[in-house]
Amino acid sequence: MECTIMRSGECPQVIAVRQPTLIVFDLDGTISDSRELGRETYKRVFELMGFGRISDELADSFNGPDADEVCRVMGIGADRRAEYDELIERVEGELTRTLGRMFPGTEGMLDALCPHATLAILTNGTQSYCEACMDAFGIASCIALHSGFVSGVSKAQRILQWKKELGAVRVICGGDRETDILNARKADAYAIGVTYGMGSREELEGADALCDSPAQVAKVCLKWME
Repeated sequence: MECTIMRSGECPQVIAVRQPTLIVFDLDGTISDSRELGRETYKRVFELMGFGRISDELADSFNGPDADEVCRVMGIGADRRAEYDELIERVEGELTRTLGRMFPGTEGMLDALCPHATLAILTNGTQSYCEACMDAFGIASCIALHSGFVSGVSKAQRILQWKKELGAVRVICGGDRETDILNARKADAYAIGVTYGMGSREELEGADALCDSPAQVAKVCLKWME
């Protein structure tokens, strides 16, 4: 399988290739160093919705939970949900172009893994945000599958769907929050906790491996695929 990371401005065409291993990455805090991006997105969105300028702490707490949970915490009901969804999509798209960036070493990790596995991104963010990040980072040629948040469909369910569709015999999940580890367990997948993201080391203790850098993630995945 040819796998070259596309640079900005190129238009990749991904061809899904059947591989025995599926590797599913969380986006924020795992691929994307998005603390500043997420914080500013939520602060702007809620200010536009009339909540005022929320604190950094509250904004940071929304990096991880899905849209349903964010709306529950903020008291956003069905009557304003469409407004929230539209603003999130617009503001995230605008800010991704200026604030979006990958963790150092992520490009090398994807280059190392792409020839040996089917790579996927699964995020609680929107589909358009996921695609905007892939385009901004120039990694779309390495990512065969990607999905944003879909209400009523858990990450574990999506992982199992992809596993079945690909006929994968092994699934490895990497993420920076406890929910990533729990969803990996529900999908009968190996779990890697990345300690360089936004979660604490303590919440990742249930993982099969803890990695302090993207290079370590690649090393662990390649070892498990031997």
